[in-house]
Amino acid sequence: MNSLAPVIAQLELQTMLFNNATTGFSNAAAENRLGQANHVKWLTGHLVSSRHMMANMVGLGVKEPYPALFENGKGRRDDTAYPSMAELTKDWNTVTGMLIDKLGKLSETELDAKLPYPLPGSDGTLRGHFGFMAHHEAYTIGQISYARRIAGMEAMKYAPKEEAVTA
Repeated sequence: MNSLAPVIAQLELQTMLFNNATTGFSNAAAENRLGQANHVKWLTGHLVSSRHMMANMVGLGVKEPYPALFENGKGRRDDTAYPSMAELTKDWNTVTGMLIDKLGKLSETELDAKLPYPLPGSDGTLRGHFGFMAHHEAYTIGQISYARRIAGMEAMKYAPKEEAVTA
């Protein structure tokens, strides 16, 4: 176990919350948005893309499923048809398992590696990058969860689906 253990725990929680938040959206509801807000399809694809980016930062070499739509933090495009929710979410659990396994095996020296770019709230290391990304994911999952309520859907479950605890 390394000093990234609290961040790994956060990513594990967010893995479940992502699945809970994105479940049940019809493709039409996932394309609705208020004003200039991002729609759920874009938020979902952005999170999956971010997990792929994190996996590749630690050398896993996974292929991002929709780089033309999400790679390098590309913003939502109004003139673009996004894949179905099923397509957008299908790689989430696989890339997550690989990422979390790898993160738990990183040495302190690897985690202390300096980043070539600044991140808000980060100490400029690989460890700090993953801390920032855990925040980024929580923020985006919160947006999807809020969109559930706007769409008239049941609130996201804040526990495994079988426990059905609503937040």
